[in-house]
Amino acid sequence: MILKAVAAAACLALGVLVVPPIAAARGGTSSCAPDPVIGHVALDAEQRSNLAVVVATGDQLRINVKGKVIAVMTALTESSLRNVDHGDAAGPDSRGLFQQRDGWGPLAVRMDPEGASVLFYTALINVPRWMEMDPWLAAQEVQRSAFRDGRNYRAKYAQAQELVGLSPESLCQPPPTNDTGELPGARAAVNRAMGLVGQHGYYQLCARLAANIWGRPRAGYVSAAEQWSQMVASGNAHLDRQPPLGALVFWDTGGIYGHVAVYVGAGRIVSNDIRDQFPGEGGVYLVELTAIEAEWGATYLGWAPPIYQRSAV
Repeated sequence: MILKAVAAAACLALGVLVVPPIAAARGGTSSCAPDPVIGHVALDAEQRSNLAVVVATGDQLRINVKGKVIAVMTALTESSLRNVDHGDAAGPDSRGLFQQRDGWGPLAVRMDPEGASVLFYTALINVPRWMEMDPWLAAQEVQRSAFRDGRNYRAKYAQAQELVGLSPESLCQPPPTNDTGELPGARAAVNRAMGLVGQHGYYQLCARLAANIWGRPRAGYVSAAEQWSQMVASGNAHLDRQPPLGALVFWDTGGIYGHVAVYVGAGRIVSNDIRDQFPGEGGVYLVELTAIEAEWGATYLGWAPPIYQRSAV
């Protein structure tokens, strides 16, 4: 279905109207449990169903995390992640998650969450240098809203960052409730971590990323593996799978360097490299705690508080 919708989008760009056989809108048919709170964002079943489609469509199209954040941010702004079947005074023909007007394509496509997502992503990746733009300005280039500075989209940016890190499957499950408290200063560290999501330049620099999240310019360790060894030797290593908010979480990757990420709550971490599309990209991503094992085949070691050498301050 996605490939056919992509073909439709490409043809529309050339002024040729193609109507692919998109299924009926799925916005309100999810079996998700009602009204959980994901991170700090409360979503009902319809919103989570649509969110799952936007994220999964981005995954299938190999859109990077920044692009998926932009898409979710835009849908939150335009429709509150609801498959809206009416327009407004500014756009009486606007429809769907992204409030796309007639010029975007057939109504059946715009009212299908997957088809509408494909149309949005196709337009986004055709914006010159969009990956270098502020996310809200990239959204504005696609949507051409009344707010030229994109401040309407920017208002939803933090929420979108929280939501994009969850897998499509987890969007239909209540968030984990087994968090075991938080470390001193963890809230500020988590805010810094969320601010780094979508940035680049941390290729194979996981220990530095974790240190930066905790407000330090460098880790003071040669590698995550060395840092973990120090935590074990000093009695600060914990082997359970219930890290508190802000904890450093470690894995054995089969090499000499290992990996460390920062736990930000609700079963998620902020990590570098895990979803990179290109060699050396060094992206920063919000992913599930289990992603390092599932996607890299790494071995979970445990967690430790953010103890750094004086030279790392």
